[in-house]
Amino acid sequence: MAPSALPSLIAAAMAAPLAVAAVASQTGPQTPRVSPPPHPQNDIVAPNSPDRRLDHEKEDRYEILPSAAILERMQKLVADYPTFATLTTTQEWFGLPRAGSDADCAFDSNYKVSGKGCNNYVLILQDKEAYPNDPDVQLSDDADYFLNQNDGWFKDGTDRSGWKYIPDVFLSGAVHGNERVGPTSLLEMAELLVEAAYCESLPRMRYRPSTATPSDGEENKKWEQELMAAKMCRQSLETNKGIPSHHRKWLARLVATRRTVIIPTANAQGYSVDKREEVGIDPNRDFPFDVENAADCMQTTAGRSINELFRSHLFPIGLTFHGGMEVIGYEWGAPTYLNKDAPDFNAQNAIAGAYSRYAGGFSGHQAYDFGTMNDKVYYVRGGMEDWAFAGSWDPERVIECQPTTFGGYPAEKTRYNNSTLRAFNMLVETSYPKAPERNELGKRGDPLLSGGGDGNGHIARNIRLALLGIDIVEPYVSIRGVDGLELEDDVVPGVNLRQYAGGSHFENSMIVWAPERFTRKKTISWTVGGAFDIDATELIVGPWNALPLNLADANDGTYPSQEMIDSIDGLEEFVVMSPSNVETKRGSVEGRSRWHPDGPHPAPEAAIDPTFEATIDLSDYFSETVIVVVARAKIDKGWLEPAKNVGPEGTGPTSHIVNARRNPSYFATNGGKVIRGKQDDWWYSRPVTIVRGVTEVKVLAEAESDGAPMKKDDDGRVLAIHINSRGAYLPRTMLTVSRPEPRNRTANRTVAPTKQSIPWLLGACGVALIIVLVVTLVRRRRRRYAHRKRVEQMVEDEEGAFTIGSVYHDDPEDAEAGGYPEEEDSSIEIS
Repeated sequence: MAPSALPSLIAAAMAAPLAVAAVASQTGPQTPRVSPPPHPQNDIVAPNSPDRRLDHEKEDRYEILPSAAILERMQKLVADYPTFATLTTTQEWFGLPRAGSDADCAFDSNYKVSGKGCNNYVLILQDKEAYPNDPDVQLSDDADYFLNQNDGWFKDGTDRSGWKYIPDVFLSGAVHGNERVGPTSLLEMAELLVEAAYCESLPRMRYRPSTATPSDGEENKKWEQELMAAKMCRQSLETNKGIPSHHRKWLARLVATRRTVIIPTANAQGYSVDKREEVGIDPNRDFPFDVENAADCMQTTAGRSINELFRSHLFPIGLTFHGGMEVIGYEWGAPTYLNKDAPDFNAQNAIAGAYSRYAGGFSGHQAYDFGTMNDKVYYVRGGMEDWAFAGSWDPERVIECQPTTFGGYPAEKTRYNNSTLRAFNMLVETSYPKAPERNELGKRGDPLLSGGGDGNGHIARNIRLALLGIDIVEPYVSIRGVDGLELEDDVVPGVNLRQYAGGSHFENSMIVWAPERFTRKKTISWTVGGAFDIDATELIVGPWNALPLNLADANDGTYPSQEMIDSIDGLEEFVVMSPSNVETKRGSVEGRSRWHPDGPHPAPEAAIDPTFEATIDLSDYFSETVIVVVARAKIDKGWLEPAKNVGPEGTGPTSHIVNARRNPSYFATNGGKVIRGKQDDWWYSRPVTIVRGVTEVKVLAEAESDGAPMKKDDDGRVLAIHINSRGAYLPRTMLTVSRPEPRNRTANRTVAPTKQSIPWLLGACGVALIIVLVVTLVRRRRRRYAHRKRVEQMVEDEEGAFTIGSVYHDDPEDAEAGGYPEEEDSSIEIS
């Protein structure tokens, strides 16, 4: 089966009146928690028909595509997967002019907007269903559909501002038009991302409907068709494109949790005619950094397009693809800072090294060299990379542009706030020949394997390199398994990750039923991604009712809220455990991500990121207790170390990507987007729910009947069951599971006792009783002793004519406390 058959394959599955035997049986009444919304034509449920397929995937090897083919492929991608992809131009978006003449870019007539010269296309990858209020979503033709959606995850009047906190990624394919590897690499990467997100989003109906009532019959048939589509889609990705399950989930996460802005042919006019410049002007000398003449910047449409994208977004990371060498370059690349390191040198060097390793080498080509652009390439004035990195915090190097081309460009467009330009925007010189031969571009099979075999090549390795850049823009922590039962990914495209409804974090969490019999200790595994050094990580376990109702911030929906953090850190009901499979020294964990030069540690078995483990004891909780499990991590502390030869002198880390990781007070905003540091430096996973099981016979019977994911020991005893799996939801069991009502957090700071807490309470009561008895005995002895001494003193006073008072108290403490009535002093002097 050709890989290009994926959309038609799924469409056929959706239309087929077939039921999947493994999920056809249904027990007990159950209505969907969320009704599937209607989809616009050609939306995610029903991609385009086979007659619109292109033949590009029938060839095993990549090929460098001309401008017309790139446009055709992007149009098809958006038509097939409108939920995840948007195509626009900087002419529509920002009103920019087209570069070129009537003879240029005739193929643009196939797009909805064209004119004299060339369109500058922008492809945006994001999850529109999760973040419908994102301004970039409004660029799509079906924006109203996503805005008006009200399917249970969004309610009328709900603030949908979660898009503000999704990190942006910038990718530029060809600033120089004759450097040809970048555009095709980014297009192939975009197709992989979107297809993986689509497959992972199935079945779209999150909960299986009931077959108990006739009214649910059509809904149940649709669910079965979607389940079949999910299976076929996943199988096609693995068989035809070499994307196994763990890579599919990773790619889907990158779509659901990032907003990736791709300008594949930034120099559209130059790329269309295979020339370096845009109408005779070099776009990579066109940016207002270290430029001496105000008329020498923002002269090109390419430069202005990139400028407008940065002005309207907040990019922590970016890549710009070039050709003519094989090297990865980072700051500095400006003459002012020749022989100087950038303030964020440690982080830049670590990231560039990871790019090189993941891209890899192949026959006749080593892995990319990497270093500063001043050292490895050459310095330039007006370079995009230094401008994107330092334009906001090094204003002495920035000039307000006053070009004369295209009738000029407003000077205020090159005035920047303190947040806009702090990106790691690295230069990738992809290949010595600027347009390599096809036999050196690589093959489509197994595109994410970085070995040096025949499948690697200039396009294959730059697909991986770009994916790595999208991954490391923000760290993440994810719980992966319970007692060897591998869980679904906690990120599902099409579901808002920053939920606002009070119960949504519980409803969206993976729920695992653990039998009360047989085993009481459960091993939890979790991973950490998007980072390099894992400085600390731990598992947190406690009762759900000790958490606030809403785990997200009430104002902006960011997770976790400060109230949740305070609960975890301040309440004794939560137990914190370090991983048992990695060495811990003075609270620090010797952990490494897969991007680390020494490889992942602890080494993963089935996952791609390091896998940590800790064991929890469920015997500490009563039957039917609903338990919440959260993992967290601190990462990349070493990036805060200052560079040895920094320029400007004395400058600390300035970039978004470093400060967002380890600076709790960091705050940056631009274009509606926000980047801020973690309040406690921890990055948190989504919660996983564990229920200590009762009525085990019924649960086991339903799980076996409906094919729920489960883990058994060597003797066939069930250790764990995923009871709300998207592929095998257990309605009867789920009817018995609900989020415990949060306790009154202001009036009463106690919670229902667990088995672990009861012995402690009894012991505390016993100790208190013993203390009371001891104090009583001591006081009695003190009073007897005091009385005897007073009698002896009276005898001595009578003999020695001393002064005494007629009023005395048995207990001096009671006297000091005013516990006795005042009496006149009737002391007498005996002479």
